[in-house]
Amino acid sequence: MFSVVPQLTVSDIQRSVKFYRNRLGFSVTHKDPEERPVFVALEREGVTLFLVSQASREEPKQVEDLKNNKRGVGVRIYFEVDDARVEYESLKSAGIAILRDITHNEEEDYTEFSFLGPDGYEIGIYS
Repeated sequence: MFSVVPQLTVSDIQRSVKFYRNRLGFSVTHKDPEERPVFVALEREGVTLFLVSQASREEPKQVEDLKNNKRGVGVRIYFEVDDARVEYESLKSAGIAILRDITHNEEEDYTEFSFLGPDGYEIGIYS
């Protein structure tokens, strides 16, 4: 087996867990430590996502870069869904600001849009 599990460094782990649970349908599968976690594993339909608290980072260079909010530059995390338009309407009606409006690529036959997560990571949704 081979899979990729993104790990996102977040400034407020509780806020991020709430966002990924409530807006993208993820469930918490692990917290470390259980009380006041600095690491949380999330899952939805076989897709795993790790969140780690910025406050738990120890590498001096990384801590400095995070203070300057350099996370996610050049990275877009895509989620493939059954119907991107349904997800788009759901997120838009929840007040999520859309970064790249929904479009349909006729040539390659896919629909996509993107928005920013609570820590500035670009999240793309496509079907």
